[in-house]
Amino acid sequence: MAIPWQVSRPGAFWLLLAFVLCTVPLLRYLPLWLPVVPAVALVWRLGIYRGRWGAPGRWLKLVLTGGCVAGLAFSFPRFSGLEPMMSLLICAFSLKLLEMYQRRDALVVVFLAYFVAIALALFDQGALTALYIVLAILIVTASLAGVHHSGTVTCYRRPLVKSLYILAQAIPLMVIFFLVMPRLGPLWGVPSPSSGITGMSDSLVLGDITRLGSSSAIAFRAEFADEMPPRDQLYWRGVTLSRFDGRRWSRVDWRGQAVSTIPWQEETSARWNKNVITGSRAPIDYRIILEKTGGDWLYSLWYPQPLSENVGVLRDVTLKSRQPLTRRMEYWVRSYPDVRVDETGLTDERRAVEMSLPRDSNPRTRQLAAQWARETPDAQVLVKRILAYYQESFFYTLTPPALGEHSVDDFLFRSQAGFCEHFAASFVFFMRAAGVPARIVAGYQGGEVHPQEGYLIVRQYDAHAWAEIWLEGQGWVRVDPTAAVAPQRVLSSLLDLMSADVVFANSPLDLVRFQNIAWVNRLRLQMEAFEYSWARWVLGYNSLQGDFLKRLLGGQDVYRLAAFLLIGSLLSLVPVLFVLYRGREEKPHPADSIYRIFCQRLARAGCQRMTGEAPQAFCHRSAAKFPANAVAISEITACYVALRYSPGGGDLARFRKRVRAFRVKR
Repeated sequence: MAIPWQVSRPGAFWLLLAFVLCTVPLLRYLPLWLPVVPAVALVWRLGIYRGRWGAPGRWLKLVLTGGCVAGLAFSFPRFSGLEPMMSLLICAFSLKLLEMYQRRDALVVVFLAYFVAIALALFDQGALTALYIVLAILIVTASLAGVHHSGTVTCYRRPLVKSLYILAQAIPLMVIFFLVMPRLGPLWGVPSPSSGITGMSDSLVLGDITRLGSSSAIAFRAEFADEMPPRDQLYWRGVTLSRFDGRRWSRVDWRGQAVSTIPWQEETSARWNKNVITGSRAPIDYRIILEKTGGDWLYSLWYPQPLSENVGVLRDVTLKSRQPLTRRMEYWVRSYPDVRVDETGLTDERRAVEMSLPRDSNPRTRQLAAQWARETPDAQVLVKRILAYYQESFFYTLTPPALGEHSVDDFLFRSQAGFCEHFAASFVFFMRAAGVPARIVAGYQGGEVHPQEGYLIVRQYDAHAWAEIWLEGQGWVRVDPTAAVAPQRVLSSLLDLMSADVVFANSPLDLVRFQNIAWVNRLRLQMEAFEYSWARWVLGYNSLQGDFLKRLLGGQDVYRLAAFLLIGSLLSLVPVLFVLYRGREEKPHPADSIYRIFCQRLARAGCQRMTGEAPQAFCHRSAAKFPANAVAISEITACYVALRYSPGGGDLARFRKRVRAFRVKR
């Protein structure tokens, strides 16, 4: 007989399955050695489950604990942040599973499993991740039901059915609270997981954007209020890079010092100014849902006016968020494509920043630029001459050769092959050496239009870098030297310029590379539309909540909300009350109908069972009246009593067979 506190085999099965579902998705965000700990715990617990091994000894637990401590200390010199905390949690979760001896230990493992399952949302908040978390919670709840079952229960399906009942009862109330309750900020800050952040950086080294060219991860989505601009005008500006140290281009503040962030007070002094707006084209209104980047810069078309809170405009005409983006962000922008920012000349300090070059860097380019500047003093004519030089023998490639210490000299006079950042960086260096203020702009260009929904999907392989030069009387003017070498990169997309096998050489299973297969492309677009709807209506519901409740309730006053919350909560409890009421009804046992047939045969023979008469009492009375059937009557009654009052006792098929064969012998 099982020990009273022993976990049933179905409970242990669902608990092990919950352990696997909760830990496996998190392992790709954590150190490479960490999967060894849950693997050892799982294998040992499976051995106990199958009855081959006993409880782990003290030495095994000490070795695993010491290994976890040493691994954490080696992997995280500073034990702060989300990754080290999650690594510690996974280690504790695994060790607790290994030393699970009693039911209370199993309950601790279950509660840890709930926490670990929800923690996956800290790394990814996509729709598929949310569905996976729901599945994990369903299995964890099944393990909780299995742990509370008796050790003699052998039904593996019953805990899962119980879990489905519990979650189904909770869903209506969850929806009501989701629609009505306001979104509160977190009580404490959670550091953003660095392993979950990819994309554009606020500095540039030759090769950075090239690496993004092989990734189809979504950078952001843009939905236009009216007609979408032509593709060759979709230059999504992110950061301007003005400081060059010979290797890296980086952002600068307006005092000429390289910084990673700019205080919000300085940004507010450079807000949008209507006095600079000129031109005939109508403004463009659009909404952007930006994936987390870990940075504070936002993306927009030329000359943006932010229409959302906590978004500011910098003097370099880029947008910045008040806080770093540790989760998806939705914001509205109005852009004026015909604006020319004429500041009546740059200040001496800003001109020095936009023309600074490292001393003794790239001497051949400096010499040629000085010569061309003397021969072509007009800046616009000089730009045309440089672009014509690019068109002569340069070509566009995702696999450029390595460059030496003087990278611009190597690119312009030796390799002459590169990606967009090679053309932009060399062009800006050349223009500065020729005496024209210039800077690099890093962002994205183009995007994929969703054929059904109509919004724009901008992916990492749309990352792009171009140049802006300062022309007196016109301000900053965009020049894209990449368009001179590979115009298809701007007019179509990277996939139209290069084959999918080249772009996705490192990701052979990426669905984007199979766009030419109709059913795969339809599946990809449907998944993308579902993900976009999830981002808008679930993750971004905070911005839609007011309008939605006004349409639903006709207003948003406190009385309407309270009535909706009360009525909705009561209605959501109806299925719970129905299940509870049905549970109180006594369900007939299948042995009762068979025993009733047995009693009817005795009644026809002259021995009627009296109302309320116990089976054993009726057995003694009928056996005394029909001695020839005494043995059969006793065996049938014993089978019936075992089936009805002893869980797991008796055989229903054998009982039915005996009743069918029973005949009264007079």
